[in-house]
Amino acid sequence: MSGQDPLALAEWQRIRRYAVPEWMITECTAARERGDWRAACEAGGIDVDIDDPAPFAGQLAGLAPDLLRWHLPRALGGYTTIAEDRQYALIPHDGAVEPDSTVLVVDSPVSLLGSQRLTLTAVSWFDLPDETVPLPAYLWDARHAGELRTAVSGTDARLPGFAPDGTPLPGELLGTGDDPPARAERVRREDDLAARFTAAGIEVAADFGVEMPRWGNGGDIRVVDPLRLAHDARTLAARFDIREMVLWIDYYLHVLVQVDRETVRAEWRIHQPGDTRNSLHRLDSALARYPADLDLIRAGRLTAGQLHPLVRAALFPGVPAAAAPPEPVPGPIRVRCEGEWHEVEVRQGRLTLPAHSAEQRRREQALRAFGGAVTGCFATEQTWSGTNGRLPKRLRAHREHLWQRIVHGGTRTLLELLDDGLDPHLRDSRGRTLMHRLRSFDHTVLLPRLLAAGVDVNARDFEGSTPLYLAVVHQVPSGVITGLVDAGADVNVPNQDDLSVMDYLDEILVYRDELDADFEAAVAYIRKRG
Repeated sequence: MSGQDPLALAEWQRIRRYAVPEWMITECTAARERGDWRAACEAGGIDVDIDDPAPFAGQLAGLAPDLLRWHLPRALGGYTTIAEDRQYALIPHDGAVEPDSTVLVVDSPVSLLGSQRLTLTAVSWFDLPDETVPLPAYLWDARHAGELRTAVSGTDARLPGFAPDGTPLPGELLGTGDDPPARAERVRREDDLAARFTAAGIEVAADFGVEMPRWGNGGDIRVVDPLRLAHDARTLAARFDIREMVLWIDYYLHVLVQVDRETVRAEWRIHQPGDTRNSLHRLDSALARYPADLDLIRAGRLTAGQLHPLVRAALFPGVPAAAAPPEPVPGPIRVRCEGEWHEVEVRQGRLTLPAHSAEQRRREQALRAFGGAVTGCFATEQTWSGTNGRLPKRLRAHREHLWQRIVHGGTRTLLELLDDGLDPHLRDSRGRTLMHRLRSFDHTVLLPRLLAAGVDVNARDFEGSTPLYLAVVHQVPSGVITGLVDAGADVNVPNQDDLSVMDYLDEILVYRDELDADFEAAVAYIRKRG
């Protein structure tokens, strides 16, 4: 019982395909092996903000940004991006962490629609926010990545439920004995929550799991992997010399976890006023789940050979790397047009209509100008170019593929695609252009290039929002906002709710109590120029 439903598995399949590109893994590995941790961070999309790295030399030597990115929780709910606005403390594998020490911390993006770059800093224990999540070394340190096997199986023996080559075992071959792998598999298959925790060696209260509330915001203790929970609780107890920690399921419900040497106890509690979420005493339910990778393999959506190399070596040692799925490059796609089947083609984000002449295109444009209905191939072209409508399945898949590559490859991948001929006017499924997504990239490089290519700085998406309107609503960095204003963004263009940028500033933003100083400067700039 892992808690991964089919929709979640489909999301995780997309995440594994795009979120940690093969080039990133290759470059991070090469940099780490030659001892250049800064180059590894750059390849892995991590900005470094550390004044003196010398005290952390031992940890930085093993830092694998690609492994960290592989394991970090995801937003889900239709997004493949990293869970936003979170902070993670990198916990060393050996030795206790003293209360007066400084720890390495990784900050995730503040918005799931923004850049996917992470930030590495060094923060004093006492200055850590209450909701900082500790990351055991096997999630970020290449030298200890093999401990993942112990965390999810309770043993360093064979991985329960799988043959050595990564093939899922049928139920009758899982084993009925009391050896650690067989016991671990029974933990997965047990329906009763208390029995699952007990089988994992965790002592639970008598009412554990009885009439447990499930709140409306998606929290559910039933998705927790008790073997991994027990492993990580013991690890953190040893590092911080603490005996109590909490596993937050959602805002209202948490599990109190107590550790006494090797004994782990758990009881669930309702959050009460005055309860605190003590920093580094907090476990994260997204990191205490059964790995999505194993569920993907069971479901036939991934092979063991397609796992991250360090994850593959931990879970299925000896299994060779396998090629990633081929890119969905569509050949001719049939569209019903004028009572016939015509073929359309798309390359580098550009849609072509081979079945239609230049004269037919001019006639269709004239019809469209006078409000005539557009059908067939031209309707498909219009939808691809930014009009709300339905595309053929293969075209939708290709557009999704392009955007996933762009989002997770960042500025580097986008510029490479543009150099190779990618259409700079490409729109996503919400009608948004690269100008709308400017905050996801290095705007100082991308904005001039888009303007030179003729991309409209006032282009409107399906909701009528301009790039500047979205930038203001999402309070992106001031450089993006001022850059759009300087490029000619119109502050008075209304969206479908009849709200312009100036309307938003005057009617909505005035009721916000506090604004970030950087964003306040951007607002002042808009008012001055508007």
